[in-house]
Amino acid sequence: MRLGMLGAAWIGPMGLIEPAKEVDGVEVAAVAARDPERARAYADEHGIPLVFDSYDDLLTSEEIDAVYNPLPNSHHARWTIAALEAGKPVLLEKPFTANADEARQVAEAAEETGLVVMEAYHWRFHPQAQRAIELVADGAVGEVSHVEAAMVFPSMHGPDDIRYRYDLAGGALMDTGSYALSNLRAFGELEVVRAECEEMAPDIDRKMTAELSYRHSGATASMLSEFTGTDRKAELGDPDDIDPEAFDFEFRAEVVVTGAEGRLLIDNPLAPMWGSGLTVTDNDGNTIHHEAAQPVATYTCQLRAFRACVEEGGPNLYPPSESIKTMELIDAVYRAAGLSIRVGV
Repeated sequence: MRLGMLGAAWIGPMGLIEPAKEVDGVEVAAVAARDPERARAYADEHGIPLVFDSYDDLLTSEEIDAVYNPLPNSHHARWTIAALEAGKPVLLEKPFTANADEARQVAEAAEETGLVVMEAYHWRFHPQAQRAIELVADGAVGEVSHVEAAMVFPSMHGPDDIRYRYDLAGGALMDTGSYALSNLRAFGELEVVRAECEEMAPDIDRKMTAELSYRHSGATASMLSEFTGTDRKAELGDPDDIDPEAFDFEFRAEVVVTGAEGRLLIDNPLAPMWGSGLTVTDNDGNTIHHEAAQPVATYTCQLRAFRACVEEGGPNLYPPSESIKTMELIDAVYRAAGLSIRVGV
């Protein structure tokens, strides 16, 4: 499978280029960017053989079999639909689109073309994700009463970063919060009860909290998404020259499932290979079960799953039907917090 990248994105090495070295039958064959010179420099740095002067040229090339789309959120729908219309399946970075309406448009294009679109919630493809779901389903904590997800990331890029631009469909909820909501959705479908945010610019959330409820069980849920350190750009200087250990930035990634008989802690569900695994404790806090996470990288699992889905008809753990539901939740949280939903180009 010859993959072409849309954009010389910072996530490319972690999300695709390095995993491709671990997955048989996959090659990162090309990159295209709005600035051809930037694309050439990126290709030289990462050993990518082909460079296209435009996204359209890449999409229509017979030398490309599938597309990886890590463009800004506002560009996800437009260029994913264009890829599908060009006959290329797509591995699409999260969040799926800028809003739920766009997600439905992508789903319709996927249905019409019969091609795979897989949203890159890489955590879902790691073996630990399925084990956590199985433990809860098998009654490891008893009847579930509450699930909480926290995704707090340090940000060293300052308020002019694309994640903080409304015109590019940015905001903490679209980044860290989309992970938290997808984590919560692993245990059932949700409705938003209330939400609150801290804005760093008009309609751009630096921090978002929400209370939710599971539709069919009566259990409750909560989520926290936050960028920390966003007000320290002047102090930090050039992000590429920063030593993260020199600053007291908070990183928190966890899901806690509480039930009648105990609780399950999922430590770093985002990147389980860097966490401590799954721990079940009883109501007195005693550990009754622990599983260490497998060391394989989530992005490697994801790319392997994408190749199998496209070439062998394997399962798609995050198809457009799932992505629509997550985007509907994101829109609902924004509305509950009094902010505008994101828009695409």
